[in-house]
Amino acid sequence: MVARVTVMGGVRYIAGAMRAPAFARWLKVVGPAWIVMLADVDAPSVITAGKGGTEAGYALLLPVFAIVPVLFMVQEMTARLALATGKGHAELVRARYGTHWAAVSILGMAIINFVAYVAEFAGIALGAGIVGIPTPVAILGALAIHASMVMTGSYTWFERFAVALSLALFSFVFLAIVGRPDLGHIVSDLSPLPGDVPHDYFALVVAMIGASIMPWMIFYQQSASVDKKLTRDDLHGSRVETLVGAFASQALMAAIVIAAAAAMRSAAPVPASATNLAGLPEGMARLANGGAGWLIAIGLVGSGLLALVVVSLSAAWGVAELMGWPRSLNLKFSQARRFYGVYLLEVIPAAAVALLSADLVRLCVGVMVFNVIVLVLPLAFLVRLTSDRELLGDLANSRTRATLLWGVTIALLASGTYGMFQFLT
Repeated sequence: MVARVTVMGGVRYIAGAMRAPAFARWLKVVGPAWIVMLADVDAPSVITAGKGGTEAGYALLLPVFAIVPVLFMVQEMTARLALATGKGHAELVRARYGTHWAAVSILGMAIINFVAYVAEFAGIALGAGIVGIPTPVAILGALAIHASMVMTGSYTWFERFAVALSLALFSFVFLAIVGRPDLGHIVSDLSPLPGDVPHDYFALVVAMIGASIMPWMIFYQQSASVDKKLTRDDLHGSRVETLVGAFASQALMAAIVIAAAAAMRSAAPVPASATNLAGLPEGMARLANGGAGWLIAIGLVGSGLLALVVVSLSAAWGVAELMGWPRSLNLKFSQARRFYGVYLLEVIPAAAVALLSADLVRLCVGVMVFNVIVLVLPLAFLVRLTSDRELLGDLANSRTRATLLWGVTIALLASGTYGMFQFLT
């Protein structure tokens, strides 16, 4: 039976990991979960959080942090499968349920990934535009970085670049400080059933769920853990990393909500001299001036670039696992042409149409709500696989845990369906 894994248990894991030499061993495990959790705060997620802070204010903070346990449970399952079997998600689905179901699972991810690529490029262009970088230069630069990050022939070097890039997202913490939020207002709005909220508040909550738990995250963390050659002995450290990453991811989302909400409570208007701010929610646009504008630009460009790379890799690994192709960042281009080909080519159409959407904010919120619906299929496979005692042995879900996970899956489907209905009406 799998050891009981809770958020409080995870906190105890962290405390234990901080003792040397355990901390040194833990650092060797860090990478897959941290990168996927920070990539989770991508450009459309930033826009969605800014939209939420603009319209619902601090009332979204409680739902944001309530997502942490669910995010941890989902991604912990991917780590457990990877470390116990040494196989990626699509490879396991194909082996246990057949090529057809593996293809269906990847197709759902591919559809949502394409829209995500468009939003990532648009977010990068928007962030670059705040500091005066022309859109064509921003998109071409993003494509160049996207290609170069995986061409080292070394998973370790890729991981170092990705972790360094993830640090750009912490500009949103400084943005929240610059927004000068009132602590009294934050505390007073922390209610499970807030009163003064917009009519589409539930859709915004569902969008925040979709902005926090995405289908490609399942594929990425499992395949990256395999590529990093993590084993069962690393499971403790991987769980710690997953919990730390979940808290960091949601803290960044909360920082964006706080910054936008604080700006809306202030008297500051959108800067009259500002350009290229049409794609920003009003709360963020009010801050897009001077040093705060640079913080938004750094965060948007950094989040878009990191997600662009991570989402592309999740798709490339998934397709390669489905087709049985060689697939590893430790392989040179000549050794895995089709794997790298999928990675490089799949984003080009999205780059070409990145700026065709007339309303980036609505696109991002809609995509995040739809994410919750698309997530259900790979999540259902994830629960079934982690409940398979023949596959995982003593690491399989207990009956109680499996029941809880199925309940979460059904609740996500119901929430996503209702949230999409509210979003469209």
